[in-house]
Amino acid sequence: MQEYIKIGQIINTHGHRGGLKIYPLTDDPQRFFDLRRVFVRPKPDATEMVVEYTVETVKLHQNFVLLTFKEITDMNQAEQLKNLYVEIPREEVRPLPEGSYYIFELVGLAVYEDERLLGELTDVLPTGSNDVYVVKTPAGKEIYLPALKSVVKRVDPEAGKILVKIPPGLLDE
Repeated sequence: MQEYIKIGQIINTHGHRGGLKIYPLTDDPQRFFDLRRVFVRPKPDATEMVVEYTVETVKLHQNFVLLTFKEITDMNQAEQLKNLYVEIPREEVRPLPEGSYYIFELVGLAVYEDERLLGELTDVLPTGSNDVYVVKTPAGKEIYLPALKSVVKRVDPEAGKILVKIPPGLLDE
């Protein structure tokens, strides 16, 4: 089964000819200029069915991406896509430098300190200076770990785990 990655959320229409206002879920909105086709699920929770759209125009406006699709020709059609996600096939995701990972590759990984399971990485919070990993413990508590080389020792998506070294005092209660 084809795997798709969300790259933006359709938050509104734009204009009267079926344009769409997209909130990008990527650090690089310029990547939208390279798209020739995208996929949208007709319902946010649909698992298999996706609809392919041909990208006609791309513009950046403030913090948003404005897209038009060949198949969407008026505002009424565009309205039907509000709140849905723009996706691309996983194999079309741009490669990252060695040692860098997309958030979707990290979420769900088990986080260990030495041999001790701390929990599962559930989210990555961008803070401006460094990301923060949100780890949910088996007891349901959340641990916030700075994504620094001094803390994150190894990331191994193939093995499904992240090895960390907790700084002294971080988990003291």
